[in-house]
Amino acid sequence: MAAIEIIPNVHAIRGKFAGEFGFIASYLIVSDGEALVIDPGTAGDPGDRIERALKEFGLNHKSDLIGIVCTHGHPDHAGGAIRLRKVTGAPIMIHADDAELIRNPQSFFEERLLMDRATRLSMKLDKGPLRVNYKGCEPDTLLSDGQTIQVGDTSLQVILTRGHSAGHCVLFDSTKKLLFSGDEVNNFPNDPRKFYVDLSGSLISKIAAIERLAKLGVEHLLPAHDVPYLFGEARLQFGAVADGVVHLQDTVLTHLGARGEADIEQLVFDVRQSRSVPIPESLDSLIKTTVQVTLEGLAEAGLVKNLGNGVWTKV
Repeated sequence: MAAIEIIPNVHAIRGKFAGEFGFIASYLIVSDGEALVIDPGTAGDPGDRIERALKEFGLNHKSDLIGIVCTHGHPDHAGGAIRLRKVTGAPIMIHADDAELIRNPQSFFEERLLMDRATRLSMKLDKGPLRVNYKGCEPDTLLSDGQTIQVGDTSLQVILTRGHSAGHCVLFDSTKKLLFSGDEVNNFPNDPRKFYVDLSGSLISKIAAIERLAKLGVEHLLPAHDVPYLFGEARLQFGAVADGVVHLQDTVLTHLGARGEADIEQLVFDVRQSRSVPIPESLDSLIKTTVQVTLEGLAEAGLVKNLGNGVWTKV
């Protein structure tokens, strides 16, 4: 079978192991002769396993797939959308604030990460899940907070979170207490405290979103980079994620206070050396970008100040 049933009508289609990112999962909802794909993965993975799964369920991939939802526009979640739309004709659905990543995939490197030109060029040869090896297109449907997506007899509420990226959304089935969380709750496998955000994201929004989601009574938490969490385990993830965000903020504040003044490179060095928080290791730009966004959030709270030329100080 190309798909593994998590609960009735909800199936995971797991891609290949992607190192630090774990097994990237797409999800397929099958209900009353209709299907919906959530996060189609990279341009190549899980690829045709999605189409094969539809056929295994007796569905016509040309008519029964009603939508391809991207929780956000990063290449490991939206890269497969364009190919899947071409094969099935199903509409691509994404929030307006991440739609540009579908229209112009290269903007992920140009506008969403702290990345110099040499690193951007090297990413063209990278084999990891964040590479952009596909052309853009215009998304078909722009999602909005509070919108309902109906697939068969299943209703999904779109919840805009804005933490991981400006247009990041999660999908909640209030009947099944089921949350498709993209990268907002569990960003990497095995450690909910480990995460990154792009330059459009916000740690303030991330914490607010986690607090909001924790009140929904989620019993089935389905992230894109981790195993599903059920019942009590699902509820425990929210507290761990919030702790990770606060811990990173405290760590950056501590190192900035010790230095007096520092730029991003110095703070990233200190965070790495201290080993006090789990951080992404596969791409240096991820932690650089996250520290930058952390400083912006701390500045908004009046705890740090930008002195100009990339130098920050504690207030």
